[in-house]
Amino acid sequence: MAWWGAGIGGTIGMLFGGPIGAIIGAGLGSSLTQDQGKLGGGQQKQIGFLVATFSMLAKIAKADGVVSRDEVEFINAFIKQELDLDAKSRQVAIQIFDRAKLDDTSIYKYAEQISEIFMQDDAMRETIYRVLFMTALADGELHPAEKEILELLPAYLHLHEGAYELLEAELMGSAGGQSRRRSQSGQDYRRSSGSGFTADLDRYYKVLEVDKTATDSEVKSAFRKKAREYHPDKLASKGLPDGFLKFAKEQMQQFTEAHDAIVKSRKKK
Repeated sequence: MAWWGAGIGGTIGMLFGGPIGAIIGAGLGSSLTQDQGKLGGGQQKQIGFLVATFSMLAKIAKADGVVSRDEVEFINAFIKQELDLDAKSRQVAIQIFDRAKLDDTSIYKYAEQISEIFMQDDAMRETIYRVLFMTALADGELHPAEKEILELLPAYLHLHEGAYELLEAELMGSAGGQSRRRSQSGQDYRRSSGSGFTADLDRYYKVLEVDKTATDSEVKSAFRKKAREYHPDKLASKGLPDGFLKFAKEQMQQFTEAHDAIVKSRKKK
């Protein structure tokens, strides 16, 4: 996956402006192919998404004052194995991470800009939040400083109410008293039960963003809307890099589970 193939630098940085543009324009273009004029709108969005992702990863990793070895291993595995970046792209991703780790821009500024770029694309914003949450848990615990950031980020990313609680339950098992543990490879998480969210109908309704009084038709409509938003072709057209589709698919699995659980509960009545 060579997402820097067309080259980026000062010109693209000017297109974005803000903290994303500053990171792009801060010398990254010097080692890349200068062919910026051929970048389409989708490619520009993809670059913005990736730069924001690695910048925000740096901010969440250093939130507790120290970028731990576990977090570095997770991010390296994420770059190499999950995103399947080529050598040049991996180098640039690390450059972005290192620059953002040292600058004074808050993670919330990046979140605000990514929300502007993808204001109409819930799936893009939810996916980046999932990746950040998983990174914070890479060392096996959620530091209070990381927890505070993750609790505040949904407002800046314009996510639905309860976004933090939903991911906390899924990734940390708080609702079911279970824990998700990092695999030895450092890049994958699975709940020990393999069942995703617990059988808490209130939570399932929140996942689909519908009220418990919603009709069967409204529940189905909400699920279909999510399915459309998370369709791989649509996400790719919006600028989600291929390597991030796995995380979007995990999010989609939660919608499917929520829908099935709600339908099953209603059939029992």
